[in-house]
Amino acid sequence: MDRPDLVVRPATRADVTKFYPDSTCSFKAWVADLDGEAVGIVGIALARPFASMFSAFDEKLRPHLRHPAVLRAIKKAHLAVEETKLPVLAIAEPTEATAPGLLQRLGFVPFEDSVDGEVYRWRKH
Repeated sequence: MDRPDLVVRPATRADVTKFYPDSTCSFKAWVADLDGEAVGIVGIALARPFASMFSAFDEKLRPHLRHPAVLRAIKKAHLAVEETKLPVLAIAEPTEATAPGLLQRLGFVPFEDSVDGEVYRWRKH
């Protein structure tokens, strides 16, 4: 059986629009391409008065979430969070059971609830 071709690269505006069609802010993000198709994105959206760490992925990427390239992309996004001067928030996707644990491992702490899910705040701010 052939191994899928998984490549992580810097995201373009088109990549962000694919996953977040209504996004209009600046961003620093990375995309996972699986066999040439963008199937996941992770990064930081830079909007005032705060920034947001975000991620989204197609179910095709789920079996590869622990692939070293995907983990490096998460680390790059985390470094972008650490470098920003803005407060950083993230929303744990209610349908993704692993979201709260991952956010806490990255240094986010529960902040408040919203209609979109539980909001986490980067502990630095």
